[in-house]
Amino acid sequence: MVELDEITITGQAITETLSGNTLDAAGLASEQARSSDTAAMFKDIPGVSLSTGGGVSSLPVVHGMADDRVNVVVNGMNLSSACANHMNPALSYMAPAAVGKATVMAGITPVSQGGDSIGGTISVDPLPPAFATPEQPTLFSGRLGGFYRSVNDNFGINAGTAIASENWRLDYNGSFSKARSYFAGNNGSEVIPSGFLSTNHNFKLSSKLDRGYWAADVAGQHLPYQGFPNQRMDMVRNDSVLGGLNFENAYDWGSMDGKFYFHQTWHTMDMMPERGGSMLMKTDGTDLGYRLRSHIYLSDLHTLHIGNEFFRQTLDDWWPADGSHEQDYINLRNAERNRMGTFAELQTNWNSQWVTLLGLRNDTVWMDTGTVHGYSTGVMDEFWANIIPGVDYSRVGIVPFNAVEHARTDVNFDVTALTSYTPDDYSRYELGFARKVRSPNVYERYAWNGGTDKSMVGWAGDGNGYQGNLNLKPETAYNFSFSANWHDAEQKIWSVSLSPYYTHIVDYIWGRADSIDRGGFRGMYFVNLPQADLYGADASGRYLFLPQSPAGSFAVRAKAAYVRGVGEDGGRGRPCPYAPEDGQAICSAQGWPIEGLKAPNKVNLYHMMPLHGTFALENELETGWGKFSNYLGVDLVSRKTAVAKTYGEPQTPGYVLVNLRTSYQYQKFKLDVGVDNLFDKAYFHPLGGVYIAQTVPPHTYSPAKLPAVPAMGRSVFVAVNVEF
Repeated sequence: MVELDEITITGQAITETLSGNTLDAAGLASEQARSSDTAAMFKDIPGVSLSTGGGVSSLPVVHGMADDRVNVVVNGMNLSSACANHMNPALSYMAPAAVGKATVMAGITPVSQGGDSIGGTISVDPLPPAFATPEQPTLFSGRLGGFYRSVNDNFGINAGTAIASENWRLDYNGSFSKARSYFAGNNGSEVIPSGFLSTNHNFKLSSKLDRGYWAADVAGQHLPYQGFPNQRMDMVRNDSVLGGLNFENAYDWGSMDGKFYFHQTWHTMDMMPERGGSMLMKTDGTDLGYRLRSHIYLSDLHTLHIGNEFFRQTLDDWWPADGSHEQDYINLRNAERNRMGTFAELQTNWNSQWVTLLGLRNDTVWMDTGTVHGYSTGVMDEFWANIIPGVDYSRVGIVPFNAVEHARTDVNFDVTALTSYTPDDYSRYELGFARKVRSPNVYERYAWNGGTDKSMVGWAGDGNGYQGNLNLKPETAYNFSFSANWHDAEQKIWSVSLSPYYTHIVDYIWGRADSIDRGGFRGMYFVNLPQADLYGADASGRYLFLPQSPAGSFAVRAKAAYVRGVGEDGGRGRPCPYAPEDGQAICSAQGWPIEGLKAPNKVNLYHMMPLHGTFALENELETGWGKFSNYLGVDLVSRKTAVAKTYGEPQTPGYVLVNLRTSYQYQKFKLDVGVDNLFDKAYFHPLGGVYIAQTVPPHTYSPAKLPAVPAMGRSVFVAVNVEF
């Protein structure tokens, strides 16, 4: 079990506590004050890191796996990225201030918590509705907050109000956040473009049931711009509407919960003014789904969890023509991805020491998309889309996209086996195994125009362009994890946790380089590696060395995490790589293999966080006129040298950051003040990607050493929140 500042573990079911960490409102408060990015609230949990991008759209990485490999659930909903660059991930649709509960399962995810993923699980939810009582027949509450962060002049407000009777409740939550591009450390220059503007609104109507509630909610997001320094494009519009119905209720035989939801996104990419240029790209996407789960008490020992869920994603992705093009570029037409999942899970509390959980799950995924075409009817676009008379496609090893059947169906099965052993009041041990399967997303299968280094499809933040592969197989992961936790009897003075893990993945989806331009960027093609291995360990500890003193209590806390990812490529390459170094048109093998791109037998997996950790001193002082909480932390990150060379992944030096923060709370008033990167250290986040603005004229760089995105410099922040 991983420890975090003011973390609260809730619930009795093993599905909530085994390998899981639940942050309640108190544990979230300090993180909400520091960032407008909801994903950033998890960065202090060992095993979780961030693949940075836009100011509100970081991708959480759990044990070396990110994006669609991680199961992310927002208010009970599976939300997809309606963007070729995944600029609008699921967590970007809920502002930090709206999160009432957040759960991270960095280890084994029970089958009842979701499928179609091979990594961990992250879920964020608002607080459950509270109703009035006979003693107080009308309940009214509200909150108002604001914040400012100096590094990018980020300011914002959040507000919420609710009115409730004994049986009904109406909630509203809203937030606004605006920032300019941030400045790098050591009094560095502005990192462009990295500014953003985001507005979120949510309404929820709830009704009380005998032993639960039902609720209907609708939310809207208006995000007129968000810069991405590690992409060739920026978000210039992201409007969305989402909502649904959900219920939870307990019965004599157990309990039941359900969720029905819909999500519509209108997304546009272009280049923000500071970048220059223009290339409009649009995406319309919808998500539609439901989830039904029953938890049946079979006996005092056994509880059966059964459920069914359905998720449907549709996408239209096109790039409007301008004066230099004949027609719109159709990237995806009527693309759809459907998933039906069914599971059964048996939880057994054998005694006060032993708990086991066994689960089986089936997810059937079926996908399809329509015909496509490029900007023109010229040879280049037609070569990839349609059969051209007179071209011997068997010789070049390529079949045009429209000439083949696009529909694909995968039948996937997950198995989990978890056990928890608590021998005494001082220790707890957890052991788990899982077989998890993930099918490719729509871009991995259907991004059709490949072989170009700037295809505008790719969410790795590397500046490369990606082509899909209709023949991709699902990834199958075999996860093994162990966790040991030792602590004092009351779990107040000291604790130590250690969690090693190992994951073996068959048919790992990987970008294989097919071409390279003189600037060092690649044309990539999604393939299945025969196998890949991820292994590492998370560790944490806390010691309350001075429980009482005139200056309050003092504790030291430490955490560390390490992950290593290696894939086996087998030295295979495409039959005819598209490598037009000399300007020739299609499939010139001259000069192949390109130095550094010949497929090796072993490859370093992409976006692996190097060894890193934190040491912190904590202080709490309670007085008659308020509570003070103070934190002084030192973040240490080692040099990143194990990079994916065929992606052009930059190496980054190690660094040390000092962070300082304090909070004061008096009744329902709370003030947070702090400084991140106290000494204004200039550094590069290992998962920050390539700084695209530095690769265009008049800037110069070495194509063999692509520039990394500079990270944020010193940032002073202040946040004020009042409840009433």
